[in-house]
Amino acid sequence: MTFGLVCLATLALAAPAPPTTSDLPDSIDVDAVRPIVVQHDGRWMPLDTLARDVVETITGRSFFQGRDPVLWLLAWTFDPGTYQDVPLVRVGNAQLRAELGLPADRRVFSYNELAMSHRFHGLLDALAALPPSHKLDPLEAKVSQINATLTLMRRVFHNDVIRPIPDPNHAFGTWRPITHRHDSDVPALASAVLAWEALRESFLDDDGPSFASAASKLTGSLEQLPAAHRPDPRRIAVELRYNRFAPFRVSWITMVVGAHLAGVASLTARRWLKGVAVFVMIAALIILSVGLSQRWAIAGRIPAANMYESLLFLGWGAAAFGIVSLLLLRDRVVTMTASGVGALSLFLAETLPIDHYIRPIAPVLQDTVWMSLHVPVTMVSYAALALAAFVAHGQLAVMAAAPHRTRWAETIDRLHTWYIHAGCIMLATGIFTGSMWAASSWGRYWGWDPKEVWSLIALLGYLAILHFRRPREALPPWVYGVATFLGVIVVAILLRHLGPWNAVKLTAFLAGVAACVLFATTHGLFATAAKSVLAFWLIIMTYVGVNYVLGIGLHSYGFGTGAVVRYLFLLGGIDLAFVALCTTVYLARRLPPAPRAEPLPAA
Repeated sequence: MTFGLVCLATLALAAPAPPTTSDLPDSIDVDAVRPIVVQHDGRWMPLDTLARDVVETITGRSFFQGRDPVLWLLAWTFDPGTYQDVPLVRVGNAQLRAELGLPADRRVFSYNELAMSHRFHGLLDALAALPPSHKLDPLEAKVSQINATLTLMRRVFHNDVIRPIPDPNHAFGTWRPITHRHDSDVPALASAVLAWEALRESFLDDDGPSFASAASKLTGSLEQLPAAHRPDPRRIAVELRYNRFAPFRVSWITMVVGAHLAGVASLTARRWLKGVAVFVMIAALIILSVGLSQRWAIAGRIPAANMYESLLFLGWGAAAFGIVSLLLLRDRVVTMTASGVGALSLFLAETLPIDHYIRPIAPVLQDTVWMSLHVPVTMVSYAALALAAFVAHGQLAVMAAAPHRTRWAETIDRLHTWYIHAGCIMLATGIFTGSMWAASSWGRYWGWDPKEVWSLIALLGYLAILHFRRPREALPPWVYGVATFLGVIVVAILLRHLGPWNAVKLTAFLAGVAACVLFATTHGLFATAAKSVLAFWLIIMTYVGVNYVLGIGLHSYGFGTGAVVRYLFLLGGIDLAFVALCTTVYLARRLPPAPRAEPLPAA
């Protein structure tokens, strides 16, 4: 192994300067090979999707350096010796670069630089020695990710990723790449091998007409091969349109335009501009719905199986719920808030480092009627409560900065209350349908899984907001007596299951008790808005924190470590500081002025 590494190092030192995008062919039209059906990651897809997936996995961007991903994939496959020394893999973790002895002033490294690193192999050996139940820390997770990237690159360089040869006997058999080892007794297969070689030579020679001719022969040969199963050509065509159109990016950009138009319409009170803003939001919702329907057709299931798809439904729920609210309330603020929240969720789906490709899902997540009901209803409830939190931030700012604007505060409060009422009803419905889904998948309705517990905590938090929204004087004394009695019972039950005690458990317990007291004893418009902002972090904990902070439980579609946890704590601290600042200003303005001293009588 050491001798092999030394040889590779010698070759790397003697290699020419790494190529750039100018070394890619310029006269090649890859549209001829883009629809070729291949098998990858447990499903059938066009070569265009495979190229986007592979290039983004390796470089972090599907259109790396602004070039077509199909060009990159073919270049890596046809000319592996050249591209093994091209910096493609990003190592952004400074600690990992120090561990590997890599230059601190660089962020992107080549396959050979990483694969030949003795320190990297040492980290891999340490990673392999960990028990299966061990949760990876950020450094270990990055090492595992880079190892998976290098493995994928090695497969690309060995022509083991592009697999267009179907299994002739088994419908779910593994498809194969085009190599010289195939049985030449099958005429179509021999023709495909010859066409593949011609495709390779014309690509390396940058010969556009020859490449188009070879691509046509290759496509015809692959279609004549015996196959136990071929995907529906209409589904492949839908996936190509989905890749080309990028509906979710178009949708969030359209929502941003609608939010700006609605904001201008609210400030200028122009009715025609308000109508334009509503029209733009409806157009964005239609584009988003088309994208979701395309993804549904491609995957053959409802697009609600991972974090990316749930964010898509969150944006769809915000826009759809905003239109319904606009029809019922006829409030100009609805268009701006719905477009803003919808655009934010879709923007996060497009920009966060989460997988946005269609993957096979676990059998427990297979599409059932309860899954098709639970996920959309739950995400629409999250969207309604997100709108409530968005409005609550504005209400806090208005009541703190302009306390004399009582009509503004009351108008915002009516919209805020509507959002919370609707969100609570849908959240309860989502919990109910989720329990039915759990019964059909896991054989029990409720198992105190962390996701289930936090969803119940979030629902109880919003129910407390609704029940203690009225002024203190309007509630009879027995309400507080019953609430205290039930609270003592809950605390007694919890105390039996929290032992043995430590500092973390004690802090969490006291914080929970303080939050319950705060939600039950504060009243009024300002208190309701502040509690809504804080309660939405229960939704965030249910939606993101269970997967990225706790990292345990059966709902494992979004596990992760590292930056997400830091961002959550950073944003939570900023939001808490905003609430504290608004509360301080609001209370300071409400304090009665100090009495003026009376002048002394004259002598």
